[in-house]
Amino acid sequence: MPILQGFSIRNFKGAASVDIDIARRSTSPVITLIGLNESGKTTILEALSYFETGDNAVSDLFEGTHAKTAVQNLIPINQKAAFTGDISITATFKWEQGDKQAVADLARLSKLEVDLDALGEEFDVKTVYAFEDSVPKAKPGIWGVNIFTRSSKRAKFLQYKRPSERNLDFWFSVVNLLRSKIPRIAYFPTFLVDMPKYIYVKEHDNETSINRYYRMVLQDILYSIDKNLSLEKHVIDRIEDFKAKQNSPTWISLFFGEPSKSHIDSVFQKIASAVTREVIGSWSKVFQRPSGAKNVLVEWNVDTQKGDLPYVSFFVSDGESRYSVSERSLGFRWFFSFLLFTAFKRSSERYTLFLFDEPAANLHARAQAELLTNFSRIASAGNKIIYSTHSHHMINPAWLSSAYIVENESIDYDSSETFEIGGKPTKINAIPYRAFVSQNEQRTSYFQPVIERLEYVTPNIIGSQPFLILEGITDYYAFRYFMISGGKCDGLSLMPGSGDGASGPLISYLMGRGESFFVLLDDDNAGRSAAKRYRDDWFLGTDSVQTLGELSSKFKNTKLENLIGDTTKEKIALSLGKMGAPSKKEIGLYLAEACAVASDEDKFCAQTRENFSTVMDLCSSKLLR
Repeated sequence: MPILQGFSIRNFKGAASVDIDIARRSTSPVITLIGLNESGKTTILEALSYFETGDNAVSDLFEGTHAKTAVQNLIPINQKAAFTGDISITATFKWEQGDKQAVADLARLSKLEVDLDALGEEFDVKTVYAFEDSVPKAKPGIWGVNIFTRSSKRAKFLQYKRPSERNLDFWFSVVNLLRSKIPRIAYFPTFLVDMPKYIYVKEHDNETSINRYYRMVLQDILYSIDKNLSLEKHVIDRIEDFKAKQNSPTWISLFFGEPSKSHIDSVFQKIASAVTREVIGSWSKVFQRPSGAKNVLVEWNVDTQKGDLPYVSFFVSDGESRYSVSERSLGFRWFFSFLLFTAFKRSSERYTLFLFDEPAANLHARAQAELLTNFSRIASAGNKIIYSTHSHHMINPAWLSSAYIVENESIDYDSSETFEIGGKPTKINAIPYRAFVSQNEQRTSYFQPVIERLEYVTPNIIGSQPFLILEGITDYYAFRYFMISGGKCDGLSLMPGSGDGASGPLISYLMGRGESFFVLLDDDNAGRSAAKRYRDDWFLGTDSVQTLGELSSKFKNTKLENLIGDTTKEKIALSLGKMGAPSKKEIGLYLAEACAVASDEDKFCAQTRENFSTVMDLCSSKLLR
């Protein structure tokens, strides 16, 4: 299957020019969009849902991709008066050899030979909405497939010329082949948790977009069971055929005694069994405990107040009682809808790109962590995920290499006037996480969820002595990485302070418990001043509190971050795409990520490892003598 490389979004609402890399820069199957409220995360996900392989049932939730009024809503708000140009969503795919061979096999059916080299390494697929003075103009999607063919071995390869008859058009056959292979996009907006009490299984006038979506879900479930099963043929046609034959107001009461009714019962029993297996089964895997619901029931009936429309309702049963899904708690409905959405999309024959908008918005912290674990299960066998969040519980350090910071330039979140209505046009940017940190180190509000996740240290409520107290979080993660990557630690427990001079409470706590500890500080003016104050205030000796320079003359005037060697600093700068030495904050975030993500690569160079080994040995000698 063609490999999705990335997306380019142009002029979609406030996203004038946004690029999202999928596979060129990172191999991570999950992409995290991190941003504050109103930053534009939803706009990016919505734009991707409008792509060629987007789910029409979801597109209808935004008033339909083909409705003129809906398409006009995609115009950047500051250009709605007279927008002339294109709104486009472009995906770039990399050819796999098997796909090129499939094109060659298809060509032989048309008695043609294709120049496989001319196909290139990549091809683009573009969804376009063209406008002139804000009036939509027809403009088809564009498939950038460069095809050269010849009809005999002696002929030269020439660019393929398309005939007027579509059924004879080899190019159109190639496009259909590729369309069946490229990943489909499945967008799950948070508001889909509002499952209707009655899901009408037949398309009808004034059908709501939510009903249409869940009607399509029912068909997805049937398709996963048997590709020949359909709501139209096996439910709707059976009902309407009986109704037409009876031609009587009492046809419903007669129908419920007919064999056809039991056939329809069987269809919905298959759906109920499949949902019980996939949703209730997945629930146990996600939460590592039973859901309380033993099975799912799907009941159907006919609504005589709506022109005899057939409908279904979902119930869950604990074995004794049954409850309507629509009446359960918000958390239950969210996970039920989420599992229903993902289980049957994943059963598709081709890969799926799942889009989740603020999936943790209505979930408590534990549920968010469990959801994050489930993302790893979904993003397997080629499936990928793009999700948005501003919750630190939804940050997985293993996925930061593919994460983006999303910002809206029209809003200054670091200003005291954040909520003031301004006149700047919306301008949404998506910047790779590490590049953003490198270029905007002081704008921490934009990547605060990452900082909170990486810099959080589980409190050492009891712990075991001896304790090594360090100045701050960067120092903690530097020593922590040294220890977990094979460095000698002699059983020391690390405790991070909150800056030079702020470790008094930790000292008081450990002294009160009679624990063995050693405080290590930078050998600068602040560190020396803090060391003197700790010794004076708590009557400690140099065997309990020292600066690096006091620990060894080798480290005179040295700060803890200076134990990081030049080669290691170059590696950190390279990971951030930064010229020059990284700051202490950047070093800390890099090392925190290194501690959180298992890797065979040693992040420390030989000089760095030697420095930390020397310091650790000296600290151990103070504590273990």
